[in-house]
Amino acid sequence: MAARLRAGLAALALYASAGVAAEPAPVRHIEGSLANGARYTFDVPPDWNGTVLLFSRGYSAGPSAGPVRNVAKGEKDLLLTRGFALAASGFSKAGWALEEAVPDQVATLDAFSAQVGKPTRTIAWGTSMGGLVTIALLERHPQRFDAGLALCASAAGTPGMMNAALDGAWAFKTLLAPDSALPVLFNGPAGEGKAQLAQWQAQLDAAQSNPAGRARLALAATLGQVPTWIDAGSAQPAPGDIAAQQHQLYKGFIGATLLPRDDQLARAGGNFSWNTGIDYAAQLKKSGRTEFVRTLYAQAGLDLDADLARLAAAPRIAAEPGAVDYMKRNYAPSGKLTKPMLLVQTVSDQVTLAEFTGEYARLARAAGAGDLVREAYVQRVGHCNFKPGETVAALMTLQDRIAGNAWKADPASLNALAATVAPDGADYTAFTPAPFIRPCSGSEGSCAGEPKAAPPR
Repeated sequence: MAARLRAGLAALALYASAGVAAEPAPVRHIEGSLANGARYTFDVPPDWNGTVLLFSRGYSAGPSAGPVRNVAKGEKDLLLTRGFALAASGFSKAGWALEEAVPDQVATLDAFSAQVGKPTRTIAWGTSMGGLVTIALLERHPQRFDAGLALCASAAGTPGMMNAALDGAWAFKTLLAPDSALPVLFNGPAGEGKAQLAQWQAQLDAAQSNPAGRARLALAATLGQVPTWIDAGSAQPAPGDIAAQQHQLYKGFIGATLLPRDDQLARAGGNFSWNTGIDYAAQLKKSGRTEFVRTLYAQAGLDLDADLARLAAAPRIAAEPGAVDYMKRNYAPSGKLTKPMLLVQTVSDQVTLAEFTGEYARLARAAGAGDLVREAYVQRVGHCNFKPGETVAALMTLQDRIAGNAWKADPASLNALAATVAPDGADYTAFTPAPFIRPCSGSEGSCAGEPKAAPPR
C-alpha cells in the first residue's frame, strides 16, 4: 500500500514537472454603488500592472440597464491582458451630467483604492461627453491623475458646442424658412420633437431641390461647421468636388445642428445659447470655406453679401446670464493642464467636431500647457468610430509618456503600435482641422456676445 502511494505521488510530481499549465487566475470583477447611488464596475487582472484606467461614458438620455461599461467598445480583453485595471462609474444622474460626473468619478477612484488598492498610475479616459468629463477631471483634480485620453470629445466645451449648433439652425431658418415654426433651440426628439424633426427634414428637402436652396443651406451649414463628409458608406468628397461636399452638408445638417437641449435647459434654468453680437460675415471668413460658399452662390445667381447682410440685420437670440454661467461651470475648459492629455478624433464627426479637438489644443497652448497636449486623427468618418487597436495604442502611448519618455503620438508611431495590439491595424493620419469659429472657454472670461448679468443694486 505504501509503495503504491509513493508511486502515485511520484507520478503526480512527474505530471506536474512535464509543464502542464495550471488554470490562469481569473480577472477580479467588482460591482457596487457609491453613497449617492451611482453604480460602478471594476475589473482587475491577476497581473495588474498598477495602472487603473478610469472610463467616463458619453451622453445618455436615461439611466442605463445592466453593468456599468468600463471601456469604450471592444477593448476590454486587449487592456486586461496588458495588465491594466478598468474602472468606471455610471454617474448618479443621466443626461448632460457634467455636474455629477466629475465628483462621481473621483469618488469611484476612492472606492477602487479602498477595495483593490491604491494605483501607482491613474489615466482618465472617455468618449464624447465622457471626453469632456475627462478634460474636467484633469483640469480640476490634477493630483488624482497622471494623464488623460479624450476620445471624440466635446473638447471645445458645452457653450461653444451648443452655440455652433444654434448658428447653423438659426442661419438656415432666417434665410430659408423665416416664417416657419421651425425650432432653432431644439428640445429633443421625444414628444412633439418627432413632428418638428419631420418639419425640419421637409424644409431641408425643399432647399436641396434647387440651386438657391443648396447655396443657402451650404452657408448655414458652414456657419454651424457641419462637416463635408457625413456618410460612412461613401468616399470622402474630393477637395474640389463642391457638389458632393454640399450634398454631405445636406445629409448631416440635422444631426449636427439639432442637438437635444431639454435636459441641459432644465439643469441651467434657462436658455444658455446665444448669437447676439456675432458677425456672421467674419465667421464665414474664419471657417475657411468662403470660396466654397461663394461658388455655390454664383452658380445659383445669388448675392452672398446680400444674404450676409440679411443675417446681420435679423433679430438675434439672447441667452440668460445665469444659464450661461451654469454651462460654463459644467463645462467650459480652460486648457490649464499639469498632466499629459492626448485627444483622438476622426477627421469627420458631425456630433463632436474635429474642430473641437483643435480648439482644446489651442487653449492649452494659450495657457502655457502646449507641450502636455497632443492631437491624433483617424482617417474615418463617424462619431467615436475607432477600432479597438487604435484606442489601446493611444492608452499605451500615454502610459509610455507618463513613464518619462517623449511623446510618440505621431501617426506612424500610433499605427505601428496599434499593429502590435490588434490585427485590424489603424488609420491614424496627419490632419489639421479648421479653426473652431465659436470658441467659449473658461480661461477667456466672457465669450463673444455673451450676455452680462445686471450689476447688483
